Formats: sequence, structure tokens, C-alpha cells
Amino acid sequence: MRIKLLIVLSILSFWGILYQFMPVRVYKKTVEIPYGESSLDTAIRLYREGIIRSPFSFLTIHALFRGKLEAGEYEFDGIVFPWDAYRKIRYGLRKLYKITVPEGYDLYDIAKLLEEKKICSSKDFLEYALSPKTVKKYGLATYSMEGFLFPDTYFFSKNTHPSHIVDVMFKNFMKKTAQLRQELPKKGLTLEKWVIIASMIEKETALPSEKPLVAAVIYNRIKENMKLQIDPTVIYALKRRGMWEGILTKKDLNFEDPYNTYVYYGLPPTPICNPGLDSLKAALYPANVPYLYFVADGTGKHSFSVDYQDHLRKVRLYRR
Repeated sequence: MRIKLLIVLSILSFWGILYQFMPVRVYKKTVEIPYGESSLDTAIRLYREGIIRSPFSFLTIHALFRGKLEAGEYEFDGIVFPWDAYRKIRYGLRKLYKITVPEGYDLYDIAKLLEEKKICSSKDFLEYALSPKTVKKYGLATYSMEGFLFPDTYFFSKNTHPSHIVDVMFKNFMKKTAQLRQELPKKGLTLEKWVIIASMIEKETALPSEKPLVAAVIYNRIKENMKLQIDPTVIYALKRRGMWEGILTKKDLNFEDPYNTYVYYGLPPTPICNPGLDSLKAALYPANVPYLYFVADGTGKHSFSVDYQDHLRKVRLYRR
């Protein structure tokens, strides 16, 4: 009788332990593991959230593998075994959020977007992306990472360090521009000068057909030793000083700043945004035209001129 009882108890114990390791069906459940939380607290948290059947199973696996549990936000969906939950937290397979950086976004735009999505704070991102140490790390002859964070769709988890974001975006820039960069020596361009010109093209027009024309105006004005007088450079000058209010005035055109191409000759010190491939191509292959001026015609397009008087006539016409 005693033996039978022991057998029954053994079977019940076995099934009791086995039950704790059985999977749970979960539907898109997000659990956040705080920094510094103990493995016991994490196991209890997962149990209370319905991710595992018992803290015992998670703690048993943790005792066997002794891996470091990574804090962060994790999403569970479908059939989840205790090992699945442990593996995800052990290797930091955090929940990812889709972030789309449009062509023409500058560092300040990207910083705002990242903060809105709770990926990282705007302040932390700008501090890192504008740091000379960061620029030196990537071997760039410039003053910030402006222009070298490729506009694209990315996936980041919440509370991601800015260094990882910059690294991913810069490596994407290098990958996407690999073929174009081979043409730089033939064109007599440095990487930095090329991206600066492309960034101005990007901010001046969104039309691929116009980009080579805008590029031609920039190169022609440089050749003629004329001030570039690119409005977006003034806007960038104001943004970096925290003075941009959304409307560019005539007074702003005289704003004293090295980025203001109405005041200073030549190119601005750095790119003024992160250009897309069309603008980068246009900066390499400008149109063979003699244009020196262009003005927005009010329809989303631009009208180009060789003669200054013709340009003034068009300005009066389109701004009427």
C-alpha cells in the first residue's frame, strides 16, 4: 500500500513539475523588465503576466545556464515555452519599433522623431551625433554626423543608446553609397564636400528631375565665385541655434552664422540634412546647363534662369 502511494505521489510530482514547463498561449503581450531587477522578480513578473505557468520553470532554466538577463521591453505572441521566454530575455531580443527617417531630415528632426517614439531622448541623441569624438570614430573630416545618417526605415527598441542608432544609420549610409563613392576621385570631390552639396540639393527640391538642375546652379555659382544663397542653409543656421520658428524672413538672410550662404561664400561647414540617393547622384552628375538662378513657381516646381534680370522678373511673377 505504501509503495503504491509513493508511486502515485511520484507520478503526481512528475506531472506537477512537467506542467510548470508546459507552454502558454499568449496574444501579443508586452512585458517590460526594469533595469536591476533580480531573476526571481523577473520570473514572478512573467508568471503574473501570464507568460509562464510558474516562476519555478524560469528559475530552473536560469540556474542551469546562469546567463545575464537583459532589461528592456519584450513582446510575446503565440505558443510560449519557459525556454522561449528565458532565451528572449537572456539574449536581449527586445520588442522593436519601426522608425522611418524621410529623406532631407536633419539631426534635429531625427532627434525629435526618436524621442516621440521613445527610442532615446532628443538631448542624448544630439549630444552624441554632434560630438567631435563620434565624428572621429568614423574617420570623417567634418564637425558632426549630419548628412551621414542614411534616410531609411529602421527597427529599434525603446531606450536604445544613441551610439547604436548612429552606428546602424552610418553603416547603412556606407552600404547604400558604396558604388557612388567610387566616382568621387574622378569628380574631384571629397566625401564630405559631396554630401554637403547633396544635402542642399535635397532641401531645395523633392523632384528627381530637378535635382541635376539645382546641382548645376550650385556648381556654376561656385565656379563664378558667387554666394550660393541657399535658403535652407539659413534655416539650418537658425535651427542649430534654437531660433527657427517656421518662417524665413528677409531679416534672417543677414543672420550671422557660418552656415548662412547669403552672408558667406562657398559651402556651409557641414551638410544641412541627410540626403537620399537621388540628391547624392545629382551632386555627382549635375546637368550640363548654364543656369545660375532658380525660384519656386508656386506649383512645387522651380523655374531656372541664366540672366539675373530674367530671374528677378520670375521672382516678381511667382511671388505676386
